[in-house]
Order: sequence, then structure tokens, then C-alpha cells
Amino acid sequence: MANGENAWLDWVRRQQRSARPAGLRLGIGDDAAILRPRGGWEIAVTTDLMAEGRHFRRGVDRPEDCGYRLAMRGLSDLAAMGAEPWMLFFSALWPQNEPPAWRRAFHRGLDQAAKEAGAALAGGDVSSGIQACFDILALGQIPRGQALQRDGARPGDRIFVSGQLGQAAWGRQMLDQGHIPQNPRERQALRRCRRPRARWELGQTLRGLASAAMDLSDGLSSDLDRLCAASGVHARIHETHLPVTGPMLQRKTFLDLALNGGEDYELLFTIPRRRLTDMPNGQDLSIPIIEIGEILPARRAGKPQRLWLETKNGQSQPLEPRGWDALRSHILL
Repeated sequence: MANGENAWLDWVRRQQRSARPAGLRLGIGDDAAILRPRGGWEIAVTTDLMAEGRHFRRGVDRPEDCGYRLAMRGLSDLAAMGAEPWMLFFSALWPQNEPPAWRRAFHRGLDQAAKEAGAALAGGDVSSGIQACFDILALGQIPRGQALQRDGARPGDRIFVSGQLGQAAWGRQMLDQGHIPQNPRERQALRRCRRPRARWELGQTLRGLASAAMDLSDGLSSDLDRLCAASGVHARIHETHLPVTGPMLQRKTFLDLALNGGEDYELLFTIPRRRLTDMPNGQDLSIPIIEIGEILPARRAGKPQRLWLETKNGQSQPLEPRGWDALRSHILL
């Protein structure tokens, strides 16, 4: 019984006893949580999955990093909506013989991410299966009518991203290859893979300013294509403006990681030209904010090519969305 469901839930409850934020009237321990949202605010809700063999590898990824990353997947979606993180609900399918130490380390990583965001773990579910699979349900609060959405970008708007792109994908490559980081840039990339940081402070700053926004979880090429599809526009980005990390001698490889690598959990957003002077100061937020391109009118004739990349030579070429696709094969073997 020591490793059974009741013992596990008792352990989880003990970890959460001191965490009771405003709005959580009844948390873990009953059949459902009871929440009391702030007056005049709306609730944003998102969910995300993490499956063994697809999003992490046992023996390669540390359990505390997996838990931390799972929470950040949900928190990044909230950030893209301009929401304040509020509550997390965590459900797990654990392998039947999962050591308690692995589960507890996973939970500690999850709990650390929640506390950094000012959110509380308010409930969830647990079962057993052949391989581990986890789900995070994240709730955030937004002042009524101020949520950021994908469908507001208009021709002439400028396109921005936060942070460095491609670092997490580079770190993932090092983990999968068993490569030990040799210099500060490699160590930073490995940290970004293991412990990404959702940009909820930036998202809240962009309320009423950004015309469209979303988080960069599947790669810039795919996520920008989705934003353009939702807004009914096209876009051009400039290769020389992209915040690409890595050795200059391998720029082509690292450009591909920046465009298609995924799991950056940075924000992609558009700002109307008339509002550029109101842009948040990236230094105040300790986040680089980089203008990478502009929104174009949708072309009405011919093949609807939404994305264009202006190369360092000044040539304009089609940019195909080649980032993460949840229904394609991306198995980590």
C-alpha cells in the first residue's frame, strides 16, 4: 500500500498544504476543486500532454526537469493570451512499477515551476499504464475583454519575438547525442531545453498593445504560419534579424533550428506601426525583444504562400512551415 494511489495522493497533499492562493477556496482532497475568480476578470484555460518516448526519454531526461517543463508548456499558453497564471491541474499515467523517487522528483519540478509563476496545484488525477503520459491543465486570469488572440494581425504590423530561438532544440540534440556541453553557449542551450521559462510577464505587458500573439512551442515557421492563417494575412521575416544562437560557421544549421526547432516557449507577437513607441522595454523585463519582420496583405491570386524569408543576400524566398506537428512522427529513440 505504501506505493499505492492513496499514499501518493497523501504525499502530494502534504506538499501543497502551504500553497493556497487567492481564489482557491477548496483544493486537493475532494472530488473537485472550488475556485473563486476575481471580479471583472475572465478565465483562460489550456491543456497540454507530455508522453514518454515522444516528448522525453527516461534515462536521458531528469524527472524534475520533465515536471518543470510540463508546467511551463501550459504556462506558456497562458502567457500568449496575456493571462496571469492562477491554477494548475496535473494528471498522470504512471508505469505500474514506477519508483516513488522518480514520481516525487517529477512533482517537485512541477511544483517549482508553479511557484515561480505564482500558480497553485489545485487537483488532478492518477492512473497506471505501460508508459508514462502526463497532462497539465492550466488556468489563468485576464481582465475582461483584454485577452491576446491570434487573429488580429493586420498589414503593416511589425513582427516581434522574445528571447533566443533554437536554443532548446540545440539542447535537445546534445541530450540525445550524449554530448557534454563544452562552453557557455552550449550550457545555456542545455538549460533552455531542460528548464524553459514561459514569458507571462511579457504577455501581461502586451495587453491592449499587441494586435496578435501566440507562444513559440512548435517552431517559428509553423507558429507564424498559424498566426497568419488566423489573421488572414501573409508575413515576411528577415534572416539577418532572427535571434539565432550557435557558432557562425554553422549558421545554416542553427537557422534551421531557430525556424523549425520548437519548444522555445518564447512569445511571437505583432505590433501596429502607430504603437511602436509604446513597446515594452526588454531590459526592464530581462528579456531580449527583437523585431524580425512585417505583416503583408494576403495575396489573392495563385498559390497561397503565406510566409516569405528575406535572406541575408536580399532575396525573397518561400518559407514553408516545417516545425513540430503533433500528428506526425517525432518519436525520440
